[in-house]
Amino acid sequence: VLARSQVITRTNLAILSDWVDREPLISWVRPRSGTTALLKYGLDMPSRDFCVALLQETGVMFTPGSVMEMEGYIRIGYANPATALKQGLARVSAFLAKRLR
Repeated sequence: VLARSQVITRTNLAILSDWVDREPLISWVRPRSGTTALLKYGLDMPSRDFCVALLQETGVMFTPGSVMEMEGYIRIGYANPATALKQGLARVSAFLAKRLR
């Protein structure tokens, strides 16, 4: 079970890392362990508003940083199937691109 979990999380962390590298509005400190990451986003909107709009427009759910007293950040879990992660990140990219215009 542990080996399977490590393969999933390491694969997904690499997917997430590649995505962060391509997204101009997203930055982070890459996690060293675990299955969640904090992403800093470069939009002038509260994290709760960001997460509600993201959920309503795309169906993707992140945790707003404000619940952890880290406004300007969002929390993502990456222990889900790689296909779902890729699809969700593509939706987030579209959401962000829409706000860059």
